[in-house]
Amino acid sequence: MSEILNIHTDKLGTILLLFKTDPRRAARELGAEKRALEADQAGADEITAAALYNALATIRTSPEQERPAGQLIAAVSDARDELRIINGTEDE
Repeated sequence: MSEILNIHTDKLGTILLLFKTDPRRAARELGAEKRALEADQAGADEITAAALYNALATIRTSPEQERPAGQLIAAVSDARDELRIINGTEDE
């Protein structure tokens, strides 16, 4: 469980940084990450699948998915934080 959550936590962190430096690339990476979150739910245990589903749902709450609007940045940050909490790495 923790390995897959770490992968997605790290990726969401990278996307947050990219939104500050290269918003176009960040939008592409976010699209790929949303697909990865969805795909990884299929083979995951119940808790991991629920965590991935919730992270994806949190990101999708933002009406803007392509530009670094405040709501999108907050949604991606919240999704990352949710995964860190579930994984027990919230203090890192």
